[in-house]
Amino acid sequence: MGACCPHCGVDDCEAKFDACLDRDFSDPEYGVVHHLMVGAYMMQHGRYTDENVQGTADFLLRHLDEPPSEATKREIRRWADGPYRVIRRAGESARDTADVLWPLSIGDIDLTTADRYRTCVRRWAEAVARTARRNSPRSF
Repeated sequence: MGACCPHCGVDDCEAKFDACLDRDFSDPEYGVVHHLMVGAYMMQHGRYTDENVQGTADFLLRHLDEPPSEATKREIRRWADGPYRVIRRAGESARDTADVLWPLSIGDIDLTTADRYRTCVRRWAEAVARTARRNSPRSF
């Protein structure tokens, strides 16, 4: 068993994240919520820059029931590849998400069926986005 994550409290959460990624990319029935799974995980673990947390929370809430359009995906890609950083650099000080009381985590994700997975990921993404919205940028 791996170490308990200080951000989400899940043992080996990164291994669970990798398992979700594998499923997202190998089965389109799972991958339909990829945008939610990645956004929730990255926000919960303080990986986005402070400037991108609110926008990511808004994005997750807008796309809980409907994947982003191809135009939206291209816009996100342009933003992510543009002059602004979205992800923290290695060693860069991150928000302390360890004190945030997250109602759900990647440990709550059920991979047994695509339907269960999508339901769990949507619930988790909504919980993370709403929790992030309630917390000021300085409280993470």
